[in-house]
Amino acid sequence: MSTLRPFAIAVLAGLPAAAMAGVPPVPATPAAVEDVVYAAPFRLKEGYVSDWRLERPLVARGHLVVLKVAPDLVYPRQTAEPVLYAGDQTVERLNVGYPSGYVIGIVPGGVDLGLVPLWFGTPRLPESVDAEVVRAERSRADAAGIRPVPPERILSVLRKPLDLADKSDLLREAGALLQLYAPDESDRAAVLSQKGR
Repeated sequence: MSTLRPFAIAVLAGLPAAAMAGVPPVPATPAAVEDVVYAAPFRLKEGYVSDWRLERPLVARGHLVVLKVAPDLVYPRQTAEPVLYAGDQTVERLNVGYPSGYVIGIVPGGVDLGLVPLWFGTPRLPESVDAEVVRAERSRADAAGIRPVPPERILSVLRKPLDLADKSDLLREAGALLQLYAPDESDRAAVLSQKGR
């Protein structure tokens, strides 16, 4: 099960039926992220198995990112939501991102953020995505004209590499970013910080 989904469902479970009736429609996809505002490469001494891909790959390196996105793309729903991609990887979303429009995420592997598009694809559960789905979604993004964030922009937001023990340390870093970029999700930031202890 994903890191985000239980949190998003718990938040929605407390909403009255009238609030659920006002859920906006899912925006059209593919849709590009608006900007990359923070990116830090990381290495973990102890990797973890990702629940954000059907193949459940081991994640021992990647990038911790903060992405500026259209808030409607990350509106919390109790149905499939647009999946966030970076090149041939799914991005592990660590927060909801609504209404702030800032998503803190983990891009696993050796993805060069200045060379690949970052976009939202067809709504589905991230844990159902495999390499074949990624290829199809990437083709749709390419056909829609979604391009990489300019490399000079990536360089301007790139931080020093994080050498961390494990995912708990990575989540603690993410919790600090969440407090900075999406203070409206302070409860989620506290959860991430607790996981990091």
